Amino acid sequence: MTCIETNAARASLLAGAALVLFTAPASALAARHDPAERPPTAGVSTGTCPEGAIAYTVATDLQTTRSTTYRDIAGTGVAFMSGASGCAEVSFSAEAATTPGELILVRVFLDNNMLCMPAGNIFASDSPSSDLADHAMNYICPTVGPGNHTVRVQWRSRFGGKVAVDYRTTIVRYTP
Repeated sequence: MTCIETNAARASLLAGAALVLFTAPASALAARHDPAERPPTAGVSTGTCPEGAIAYTVATDLQTTRSTTYRDIAGTGVAFMSGASGCAEVSFSAEAATTPGELILVRVFLDNNMLCMPAGNIFASDSPSSDLADHAMNYICPTVGPGNHTVRVQWRSRFGGKVAVDYRTTIVRYTP
C-alpha cells in the first residue's frame, strides 16, 4: 500500500468515526426514555414548594434486576406527614451500574397513585467497566395534600439486561 493509499484509508476511517460520534448519540438519546411515561408535550414545569421538613431512608444492600416492568427498589420507601397542601421534592441517589448496552429507568410514586416528575428518566447507562458509580436525580410531586404520605422509588431494566443498585439514599423535603 502506498503512502497516499494509507492516508486515504485513514481519512476514510476518521470520517466514518466522526459520523458515528456525531450522529449516533443524538439518535440513540431520542428513544432511551420510557415512551409510556413521556409527557404529551416537551417543555418545562415550574413552581414553588414551601418546604421545611425532611424524611429519609438509607439502604446498603446490593440489588439487581433484569425486569422490564417497574418494581420497587427495596429500602427506598419514605413515609412522611405533610402539614399543609403543597408539593414534595424527592432526591434519590444510588451507586448504580448496568451491563453493556443497558439502561436503568427510574420513577417515583407518591401514595401509589401519583407519578412524580420527571417520570421514567434514564438513571444510569452502561459504562465500559460496568462498575458501580454514583448517580442522582430529583423529582417533584406537585400536589401533595395535608396528611400521611409515602414515596416509593421504582426501577426497571430498559432492554432486559442486568442492572444493579447498591448504597442508596432517598430524601423527601415537604411542608411540615
